[in-house]
Amino acid sequence: MRLRLPIVVAIFRKDVVDAIRDSRVLVSLLTPLVLAILYNSIFPEERLFEAKVAFTGPETSALVRTLDERAGQSVTLKLRHVDSEAEARRLVASEDVDAAFVLPPDVDDAVRQGRRPTITLIQPTNGSSAANFVSAGLEAGLRALSGQPPIATVAVERVQAGSPESGVLGELGARRYFVLATVVMMLGMIAVLAVPIVLTEEAEKKTLDALLLVANYREVILGKALVGVAYSAASVTLMLGLTRLRPVDIPTFITGTGLLAVALIGLGLLLGGLFKTAGQVYTWSSLVLLPIIGPAFVAGLPLPDALDVALRAFPTSQGMRIMTNGLAGKPLFTDAWISYAVLLVWVAIAYGLLAWRLARRES
Repeated sequence: MRLRLPIVVAIFRKDVVDAIRDSRVLVSLLTPLVLAILYNSIFPEERLFEAKVAFTGPETSALVRTLDERAGQSVTLKLRHVDSEAEARRLVASEDVDAAFVLPPDVDDAVRQGRRPTITLIQPTNGSSAANFVSAGLEAGLRALSGQPPIATVAVERVQAGSPESGVLGELGARRYFVLATVVMMLGMIAVLAVPIVLTEEAEKKTLDALLLVANYREVILGKALVGVAYSAASVTLMLGLTRLRPVDIPTFITGTGLLAVALIGLGLLLGGLFKTAGQVYTWSSLVLLPIIGPAFVAGLPLPDALDVALRAFPTSQGMRIMTNGLAGKPLFTDAWISYAVLLVWVAIAYGLLAWRLARRES
């Protein structure tokens, strides 16, 4: 039986509006957002300090790039280009910036040719962390430009201590880790609370029978699943904006989030078929949420081996792993292929069972 796209779109449009009017659905959307904002305020930014720095001279200088690269994730560097040395001094004196430096117009070429140009660093009389950072950054940049070799070679040897994933929380930072876990929580609440309520309410009000006169079960299910996908996409985007989380590897983050959302929505649609009223869904789904959400919050913590293996079978645990790697831009969790495989298995199981149930109802 083929799917008729106009009917699916019509169901989707109707349910998107109707669902947001339901206070129970609204609570399931707003609760994780409030928690994420709370985490954002409780846990400080994983930065050492903020450095507001003005400079005059060529904006494309390698020295300016070196400062920006050295800031990385540790220092919030706010560079401000000004037109003159007098303006740079005024900004330091008025405390609009923490420090300033003056570059000659041809500073890069002069350093490479060994002409020893003068670079002026302007700082308050009592010094500052920002001024020290600028001084060290300029020295590092000058050594790189002049081709000066290091005075010694430091050989770095990495030794695995404990579980390879035990340091994920420290590497990612408490704020980003718990906000990300709350993103997973929000996906779970949308899938297990909002989506089943939309489906069950149709059956409770007898409007599902009327809907099935013009649409088949597959079109109804697809339309309601798209509601969950739309709410998930909008909510994740909003949460990332409110908490200022910026995934480094965006394709990996989107893939992990999308796979997890689709898997959970399939489970939510199955759950919706088990209850007769939306009130039952709202009451009993809270119990289902605990094992769904819990694995996401402990995915990056050191756990006993047996518990760790058990939790890895949950879609939220594996989704959290992929999303963490996407947020950090590096494989904090290894064996990512296992995470993708587990999520795809959950998608196949959820929608396979859903198709089987629909086939039985239609027969």
